[in-house]
Amino acid sequence: MIYIVDTHILIWFLDKNKRLKQQHHQLLIDKNNNFVFPAIVLAEIKHLISRKRIDIDYNGLIEQLSESANCIIYPIDEDVIEQMPEGLDIHDALIVATGLVYKNILNEEVKILSEDEDIIKAGILPVV
Repeated sequence: MIYIVDTHILIWFLDKNKRLKQQHHQLLIDKNNNFVFPAIVLAEIKHLISRKRIDIDYNGLIEQLSESANCIIYPIDEDVIEQMPEGLDIHDALIVATGLVYKNILNEEVKILSEDEDIIKAGILPVV
């Protein structure tokens, strides 16, 4: 199973925020799970850091993700752009599109870790 991680889930996990559901926490700490972090998620985090809305060590985060055997940072490439669904804002569409690349092109079973109502309501991919 591939889990596509949405921005707020990653931030809540890193901040040990109580809004992170126990189910999400358990999935994220399970070393048997595989995680994909769309580039847009990291761009959003870097933007929030620059606006002083969150206090996360960005370079440390990138290093940790890069060194983790079960984590992939996936770029915004032509495949992602081609898979972008209509009806979502650009950030959500890029997150879902990354999942669609894994499902439709790489033939992987995919779920999105998110609490974003727009992603959930779209019903394009299963959401945990």
